[in-house]
Amino acid sequence: MPVAKGPKFDLRSALLFGGIAVIAALVIGFFAIRIGQQSNTLVLGDQNFGQINIFRMSESIDTDGPVLFPDIASGTRDIWLQHVGSDIGEGWFAFDARLPGVGRECNVTWDIADRTFTDPCTGVVHPEDGEGLPQIPVFIDETILVIDINGIHEEGDFPGFTG
Repeated sequence: MPVAKGPKFDLRSALLFGGIAVIAALVIGFFAIRIGQQSNTLVLGDQNFGQINIFRMSESIDTDGPVLFPDIASGTRDIWLQHVGSDIGEGWFAFDARLPGVGRECNVTWDIADRTFTDPCTGVVHPEDGEGLPQIPVFIDETILVIDINGIHEEGDFPGFTG
């Protein structure tokens, strides 16, 4: 009974195909590096953090205290949002939940009785506006709170509170 022969290995074709694949990878890599060098900023998603209604958030903070927004993407930038005072158009603060270079176990915690934040790793106490922690600019666009996590806005970019 005859046995069919399998495909014949052609060394010249394999080398030609491999050479073309290497050249294609080098060209793609070159263009990827060039594009990366031209752009200093990589922005994925929104430029601003959240679309937060100041009326609802103020009421929530008055009832339950400041709000911790955990960084679910990388875990490196947890943010506290706080409102201090009775004027809804002012007194908004956003700040990192910990000092630079420390882990999440050092996120400051809110003490409702003293109205302060405490660093569990060092025992340092911060006032209710987060002074001493890295601050994040906060703007009001009519009735929407804009937390400028990328630091791209200026005071004149938003009309402020109109309500």
